[in-house]
Amino acid sequence: MVFVTFFSIEKVVFNHYLTSMPVAPIPLANEFVDRYGGGNSIDHLKLQKLLYFTQGWWLALNGGQLVSERPQVWRYGPVFRWVYNAFNRYGDRAINAPTSGNPLAGGQPVRLSPQERAAVGPMIDWIWGEYGARSGVDLSNETHAIGTPWQRIAAAHRYSVPLGTEIPARDDWEYFSQLAIQRGWNPAPFAG
Repeated sequence: MVFVTFFSIEKVVFNHYLTSMPVAPIPLANEFVDRYGGGNSIDHLKLQKLLYFTQGWWLALNGGQLVSERPQVWRYGPVFRWVYNAFNRYGDRAINAPTSGNPLAGGQPVRLSPQERAAVGPMIDWIWGEYGARSGVDLSNETHAIGTPWQRIAAAHRYSVPLGTEIPARDDWEYFSQLAIQRGWNPAPFAG
């Protein structure tokens, strides 16, 4: 276990806890719900897009994947399948509690480890500051904009994308790296 400072955004330094494996998507989703759920109206659509932006910015600024699952190209933008399975029971209602990850088994919600929380917590807070005031529909529309990885893949399939089509990590890294450059930040080299 190694703690390394990789980058600074708006005077907030992120210390990334390096592991051999990225984090699972459901504990990351639960962290958003724990921090910003309840009165902040995080619905399922918004949660999916917050996770996507977190993964994308992490790729651009860290070079490697944060989430162990690749987002898929779905009708309303990028979707993490396991998060969909765990939270789809909420429909378009606000998600008011973290989930165990298995809607049939119940049990305690799955959480990030303390080290993972320390590493990704500042990024989650930054993402919320950037995107949290927007609706899920607004965030979905942003993922559909011309030139986004979702839009390029959907257009290449004439907007009839086969089920399970993933957005490659390199595509997200390239897109979010360009956003970082537009802000005057130096993206990290792509590490996959």
